[in-house]
Amino acid sequence: MYKKLLLVVCVCFMAFLAGCKGDDGAVGPQGEKGETGATGPAGPAGSGGAGASAIVLTTGAVSGTGTQGDLSFVIDDQLDAEAEAFYDSSVVVMVYGKSLGVWWPLPGIVQFTGDAVSNFTFVHGVDQATFFLDILTTGWSEDTDTAPTRNFDDIRIVLVPASSGARLSADVNWKSYEETISALGLNASLAKKAIPYRKK
Repeated sequence: MYKKLLLVVCVCFMAFLAGCKGDDGAVGPQGEKGETGATGPAGPAGSGGAGASAIVLTTGAVSGTGTQGDLSFVIDDQLDAEAEAFYDSSVVVMVYGKSLGVWWPLPGIVQFTGDAVSNFTFVHGVDQATFFLDILTTGWSEDTDTAPTRNFDDIRIVLVPASSGARLSADVNWKSYEETISALGLNASLAKKAIPYRKK
């Protein structure tokens, strides 16, 4: 009986303590503002769009491939050391040619008017601080010894830097220009211009 009475007293005492709450008091005035700290060191200089993000290049309409059915393009400026390293080390370069209103991935077959087709591949690199891309014809539908001249509505070159893991995603159809641009968050209207270059 004594133990039960002691238990009831303890419970009542705890309830009494829980109900005891004093005034929190008013919030005091805000203190004076401290002095501004010293400015930190400046970050590294930018590289004119050649940072860690992917970029897209455009040639615009191309009227006629070369005498061998080949095309060459360069970036119309000299690259600084950081930009040169970006273009030279980009592990993923994707090329798309537009014909008949359709984006065709390269290497691969591109269809032109009159059911004509050509097969293309490409090479790229940096030479004397200039990024270049050569598109090479490897086959065509006509029965001719030389590659026929082809016209493109546009050619887009997408460069993904080595620091990006976007290319590893198997959920994206990288052969689709539209899906590639969307997956990389690129704005095609801001594409950098690549100019045709006729090799001597």
